[in-house]
Amino acid sequence: MRKIRAVRADKSKIIISAIIFLVTALLSAIKLPEIFSDGLSFYAFDVGQGDAFLFHFPGGENVLVDAGTRKSAGNLVTKLRALGVRKIDLIVASHPHEDHIGGMASVINAFEVGKLWDSGYNHGSPVQKAMLEALRAKKIRFGRPKPGFVEKIGEAAIEVIAPKSPLYGTSSDANNNSLVIRVAYGNVSFLMTGDIEEEGRRRAGPFPRSTVLKVSHHGSANGTDDKLMREVMPQIAVLSYGKNNSYGHPHRRVLKLLEKYKTPSYSTARGDIVIRTDGENIDVIQEGTE
Repeated sequence: MRKIRAVRADKSKIIISAIIFLVTALLSAIKLPEIFSDGLSFYAFDVGQGDAFLFHFPGGENVLVDAGTRKSAGNLVTKLRALGVRKIDLIVASHPHEDHIGGMASVINAFEVGKLWDSGYNHGSPVQKAMLEALRAKKIRFGRPKPGFVEKIGEAAIEVIAPKSPLYGTSSDANNNSLVIRVAYGNVSFLMTGDIEEEGRRRAGPFPRSTVLKVSHHGSANGTDDKLMREVMPQIAVLSYGKNNSYGHPHRRVLKLLEKYKTPSYSTARGDIVIRTDGENIDVIQEGTE
């Protein structure tokens, strides 16, 4: 274990801290009472070329944002169970591409689920149909919240940022209709961007300042630009992509932007990422090494 630097987050300044654990199975090795400490815990899971994130709130509530691919579904379910998850209070399906909701039916079938939010974009894909069939079979509530809607979870709040209205005729309608949310706890916030691209950002912006930015579209060139970085001013960036992926993610333009804004970044290509906060202080734990 190597401690990189100590970190504190407050309204005026956030000094970022990271502890790198040189282990091969961080999440499966640490039991719930140890990893789920007081405060909010955020998990960015290594699901290969895809997205899957978990928020665990101080009151014990769990919110899952996306569920990776069909191929990674079994591994994701295993990781969630290893963390002690028994119920997922809210699932957020950012958009209906396979790398974001491919594992959704497996997760829905494996856990008690309170409700699911969807972007409202009808892709008609097999994985979207499987997700909807699983919801119907278990009679799980389904909603399409609009920007400005806020869901309170104890002292935390989940705000819907986008999409404002259906957007069609873009380079990727599914991506540009991504359900974007901001999770805030104390003075620490997380902006979850799905795969929103430039056309969607123009319709949705400006974006609120946030401590942690989930970099859009796996770090692709169309997922992040200077305008977004100026608006959000993130102190930590999380990138979710598969190691040696065929898409060339993350794009060097995005990496240069993060460097320009002096934003430390963490990648699921190196393994699972855990961010823990009490609303002021932040700890970042990165599994494995490249």
